[in-house]
Amino acid sequence: MRLHPAILFLIALPACAQGVENYFYLDAHYFTPDISGHFNNLTGSNPINVDLKNDLALTKGTTKVGFGAEYQGHRFGLELSRDEQDYKGQNTLNRTITVNGQQFAAGVLVTSTFKATNNNLNWTIRAYSGDTFWAGLDLGARYTQAEINVFGINTPTGFTVSADYKTPLPVPQIGPSLGIVAANGRVVAKGFFHFLTYKGATYTHYGADLRVFPVNWLGVRAFLDGEHFKVPANSIKSDLDVGLDRTGTGLGVVVRF
Repeated sequence: MRLHPAILFLIALPACAQGVENYFYLDAHYFTPDISGHFNNLTGSNPINVDLKNDLALTKGTTKVGFGAEYQGHRFGLELSRDEQDYKGQNTLNRTITVNGQQFAAGVLVTSTFKATNNNLNWTIRAYSGDTFWAGLDLGARYTQAEINVFGINTPTGFTVSADYKTPLPVPQIGPSLGIVAANGRVVAKGFFHFLTYKGATYTHYGADLRVFPVNWLGVRAFLDGEHFKVPANSIKSDLDVGLDRTGTGLGVVVRF
């Protein structure tokens, strides 16, 4: 894991006690990212070889309301959030795939679902905090539980087969972040960029968040969030090839006090 020199520079900056007001936030939001990716690991007790778009034709399904709670102060910020998305797909396979050791042959009609549950913890050290601008370093963790369910039917014979696969995706969150406060606190915005690399595998997570408060205690929120896993074969393991891309926008309502 490597840290960008800019992050080390932010750590070295002195924290400033004067600046943005201290606030607690509670929010409810909808987040519906597009998804693509693949899982390929044919060793171990749960072999898998499947592409979410090309094999399963996954599209957006049900999105549940997500929730967040945070504190933003002069010296630091602390955020907790949770959201969940369901995807669904139906496709006739043009190749043989494997899910949890169960094979689905080419020509089989498969109906599938993919569920992603995301839990986030982020602590921001405010290296600099002015009246309208702050810059800092994020230290946190993101834990995603991914679950694939596939049901297949061979239409000529009526033979059916099903399988499911669950995998946790815990990832540290490290990287710079910055924010602005404008219009006497009525407009609050921030952005972040988290990046990790290890033995040829890379993880990138970036986002931007805009909040507008028509009244001091109640506002609306619009945000962008993008996440990219790339684990090539022969990086972490010789027979592990995983890619997952999720990018989308969300809307929410925020209470501030």
